[in-house]
Amino acid sequence: MKLNILHISPDFNYACGRSYYVFLLLKYLSRKHNVIFISDKGDSFDRIGELNVRLIKIKGLHSKNPVSLAKNIGLLSSLIKKFDIDIIHTHHRHSELLAVNANRLAGIRAGTVFTSLSIVNRKYNLEYSSDVIIAVSNTVKKMLTGKFGVNESKIRLIPNFTDTDEINELELLAPFVKDDYENFTLLALGRFHSEKNFETILHAMKIINEKKVKLILVGEGEKYTDYMKFIRGNNLNVEFHKPQRNIILFFLTANICILPSAVDPFPNFMLQCGLHRKPFIGSDVDGIAELIKDGKNGLLFRKGNAEELALKIMKFREDISLARKCSSNLHRDVINNYTQEFIIPKIERLYREIRN
Repeated sequence: MKLNILHISPDFNYACGRSYYVFLLLKYLSRKHNVIFISDKGDSFDRIGELNVRLIKIKGLHSKNPVSLAKNIGLLSSLIKKFDIDIIHTHHRHSELLAVNANRLAGIRAGTVFTSLSIVNRKYNLEYSSDVIIAVSNTVKKMLTGKFGVNESKIRLIPNFTDTDEINELELLAPFVKDDYENFTLLALGRFHSEKNFETILHAMKIINEKKVKLILVGEGEKYTDYMKFIRGNNLNVEFHKPQRNIILFFLTANICILPSAVDPFPNFMLQCGLHRKPFIGSDVDGIAELIKDGKNGLLFRKGNAEELALKIMKFREDISLARKCSSNLHRDVINNYTQEFIIPKIERLYREIRN
């Protein structure tokens, strides 16, 4: 049965993990269902044009002004009725607030789903009121039940995922793990925000202090100026790139990938590293430690500990057999559990369960 599905999410950007998750849902669900996507702003709407998805932009979608809030609820309600929506799927707490109230106003009772993609602290007493809450990791599920008191019966554990379409034919020809130690390249990708904690990599680079070790940092955000000051002050070999759709060249260039997050529910970048067979080093937090087992499918270091991170970087650099083993095992884990082939059917079954 073909469903009419409405997705709502703000700030649709290349540097945003939530946007990547939403894009993959839109891409694969639109092949079998009628899909509408509502957002407000962002730098990555061009990829929506390639999909069979109706895009509706609502300026001020996430305004907390009472007048704007009422206006947006009314507008969403009319769209729910106009398109005879079966499922409303939101990915941000304010979006959920709008959707649940708009659904009540519409009166046709579409099923509501909310994906909890973040570790959050502040409680608004209005969130998590959808019919079903998707937790992308056990860490998120524990937060929902323990901190916010969400009934466990409402929660479905369906993890983040990645896209096998991203595998490039060049990867099938090139070595899985680069062994060019003359020019050893580290790759890190994400928002320049305190949660991603890229400062730890920069401090590790200072400790390593080798010009032949280069860091490629892909992203943007509020911490950019601070990073630049530190890099210039310590004469570090760091190369910046803006977020972009095609990142395969960065993976082909990299020897290893690093994610030093202070908080991370279940990061897309970690899954992409496995998809592209890259040795991965991550901090021992949240969803990273749920998947990465130290010395088996990657290396872990204590959150914020630059000295330990520097040691783990050099461990992969010096032990190519360990790097190959970890990259191969992580690739197997991702391919067998965390791609669209496994996750999209779970999402579809959930939608039908709600409709029935």
